[in-house]
Amino acid sequence: MARPGRAASCSKNSRFAFSTARARVLQCQCMRASAECPFSAKQEPVPEQRHRSSKQKVMRIGFISIVREPWGGSEELWAVAALELRASGHEVYISILRHERTAPRLQQLIDAGCTVVYRKGFIRPGLPFKKRVPKKAWNFVSEKIQNPYQPFFKIGLDVIVYTGACDSFKNDLNFVRAIGQSSLPLVNINQVNWEYLRTFDDFEAEVIVRGHQRAQRNLFVSQRNLDVLERFVAAKIPRAQVVRNPVNLKETGMIAMPPEVPVQFGTVANLLANHKGQDLLFDVLRQPRWLERNWHLNLYGEGIDENYLKRLCAFYGLSERVTFHGKVANIRAVWAANHLLVMPSRLEGTPLAMVEAMLCGRPVLMTDVGGHSEWVRDGINGYLAEAANTLSLQRTLERSWTDRAQWTERGRVAYDDALRLYDPRPGATLAAIILETAKGNAHRW
Repeated sequence: MARPGRAASCSKNSRFAFSTARARVLQCQCMRASAECPFSAKQEPVPEQRHRSSKQKVMRIGFISIVREPWGGSEELWAVAALELRASGHEVYISILRHERTAPRLQQLIDAGCTVVYRKGFIRPGLPFKKRVPKKAWNFVSEKIQNPYQPFFKIGLDVIVYTGACDSFKNDLNFVRAIGQSSLPLVNINQVNWEYLRTFDDFEAEVIVRGHQRAQRNLFVSQRNLDVLERFVAAKIPRAQVVRNPVNLKETGMIAMPPEVPVQFGTVANLLANHKGQDLLFDVLRQPRWLERNWHLNLYGEGIDENYLKRLCAFYGLSERVTFHGKVANIRAVWAANHLLVMPSRLEGTPLAMVEAMLCGRPVLMTDVGGHSEWVRDGINGYLAEAANTLSLQRTLERSWTDRAQWTERGRVAYDDALRLYDPRPGATLAAIILETAKGNAHRW
């Protein structure tokens, strides 16, 4: 399989909805001035597509990732679908930002025969201001010369699969222009949504709505994400469907609880405070009543806020009570060492970590955001904090502490519920959706 030339580039942290580069803001301002939605651009033919017989069953599938970390839980769904498609003999291409190191999961995809096309435009978080400014200026100019997605769209794909947040279209205007000028069918996967903040104005809302109208399939990992997006944009999202994320478990089954003392809290999440809310949990655990109790907090994951969270731990006097384990591959070993999953997220889709913990027989304590309430029955298989703030989290953690004699039973119910709710082959489910969508390659939006 011939591989196209690779463009230089890099990566994006898994906060889909968080920071928008200044170049994107300038682009958006320019479009506002002309009152033109980027999806209004004249559609051009798909360039240089390889002609194949209508009887040819091999498809060229293009996956687009926008994360700026080496990898994230949001990437697992399209990754397992890509492996399914490769195993069936289809050609798989991946458009991704280059990072300083190749994530093991990405390497697995490369080893399976997927072709990676790196995009330009990434600026490493933490780069000094004097180096950051000229790089931003260069990116702005180079993107005017050539859309960073252009090489990917020239491959001759049958379908594009784009994974982002529910509002990613407003931040990724280069993709909006590229897909707006293309006739390729689009499968749009929404992995997360803001819960309390409407992060866009009416112009940006139009871009988001038009983007979802452009897609042949709009997939969400929770019904709540879909409902909140429709409230934010005041419009119906067409052709929407809820799908399940995969779990990183080779086997499922109840795991015996560790020794009762000390109580071991586990938080499995990227170290991204604005998303995963670890700072809220620290704020609760620093309170005198918690400092008098025998517990330990284990954090599993990596991310750009690691230094901040370690400094906050020290500031609150928690350094001896909190362990940063980094990214851990053996999820069942994690739950053999912990009693309760605590996830104080400010926004979510349906996190893999929650489902994995339940499938290992652990009760979970979650904030009521994203798809959490679709899985967690408060006081039955876990605990649901009403909101992502310190007071609500404190009250819920207190309830769980006084109920800890019931954690084993709560975990058993969590296991039964997760077995009923999860999709054991989400990659095959998504692959089938993609192939069905690819049949509409003659679509003109």
